[in-house]
Amino acid sequence: MTNNPATPARSREVERDARAWSKFSGMKYTQALRAMEHPLAQGILGDRICARDLIRVLTELPVLSEPIWETDSEGREIETNERVTHLGDSGLYAAENRALSSATEHDYVELVLTAEVLRAFTPTAEPRSEAYSYNLKHTVEEFLGEHLGDHAYIANGQAIWAAAALGIPLAESNPGEFSLNADFGLMPEQVEYARRMRRTSGATRIAVRAHHHRPPGYLFLQQALQHYRDTGEAPGRWDGVDEHAEPLTSAFHEWLSVQADPSGARGARGSRERLAGDYAAGVRDGDHGVARKPEELLTILRRVGADDDFFDMARDAIVDWARTSPLSNGIRTELVDRHRSDHGGWGAGGGDVERYEFRCPCGDGAIVEEHDNVPGFREHDVTIICRTCTSEWDFVPGLSVRGWRVAPISAA
Repeated sequence: MTNNPATPARSREVERDARAWSKFSGMKYTQALRAMEHPLAQGILGDRICARDLIRVLTELPVLSEPIWETDSEGREIETNERVTHLGDSGLYAAENRALSSATEHDYVELVLTAEVLRAFTPTAEPRSEAYSYNLKHTVEEFLGEHLGDHAYIANGQAIWAAAALGIPLAESNPGEFSLNADFGLMPEQVEYARRMRRTSGATRIAVRAHHHRPPGYLFLQQALQHYRDTGEAPGRWDGVDEHAEPLTSAFHEWLSVQADPSGARGARGSRERLAGDYAAGVRDGDHGVARKPEELLTILRRVGADDDFFDMARDAIVDWARTSPLSNGIRTELVDRHRSDHGGWGAGGGDVERYEFRCPCGDGAIVEEHDNVPGFREHDVTIICRTCTSEWDFVPGLSVRGWRVAPISAA
């Protein structure tokens, strides 16, 4: 019998997985094949997940299993070389109460999808108590439930099983207490971001103002599940590049953050310590992103509705950064006024004149930027109009008039 040329050849790996899963789960071989070939089981954020790996980890990982003991001829208990899993649907040490669900195609696809959500996160070298299985089970539920309504429930044991198959570091939560939960080696900031996102929905997600801790594969997986929901087709595979990633740090961010109180105390009112502490907390909690340039600190304060005294603290910090940090490439000050007026021209047609006024670094004068956009008389200029700042600050060379920055004269 010859193969139908219109039917693609089934890979041996898929067939081996189907045989192994059929034997493990009790599913018929043809059902197991359908599960292995499901459009959502072909790998979205990485290679196709191997069913044999899912089976193997249950007895190879000590955190998921325990040794099988036998009684010798003298009645003594001896440990064999074999192990049995104690992972059940509810979590660790729950196999006797309720075994892991694996008997249907739906069970298999759900397990694979759980693994897909978990591999959107960045692994850490060791398990973290902030990234525990019951929390992440809910993250997976709400992530999948939003896009695939028939996968809106995930068991705690499924989350642990999927993490183990991905090679994510695992440890029992509260060792010695036979906890149902496991700690995962995933970046806690990303786990917290996903927790905050799942507690909001639709238009209310604008309350999550910063996405610098968004898991790298998060957006791609969302789009992939939406594509499957709308078309029924297997999603494409991620190339590993997060095109929408926001910066995690900057030189100014690091400089300001280390001035916060290490204990987490806010510091005295009006102090640099308080400014740095509140800024670092806002970045950590996702209330705002990282200040990539010093002047972005003022933009952040406006967005969060900070009090006036924080603006004064921020202006002092920005000037201090420019004066003291060898990494500074100058600063831009705040825009305080702008004006555009039409001009009749000088015989070659009309135009306009732009005038922008910025604070000077000391706050007692101004930096004035002007543009004469008139045919035959085009002129662009920026000037420091302040006795103090004229002697202490200069424009960074090599920049356009519209792109000016100022630096202390010694640095400039």
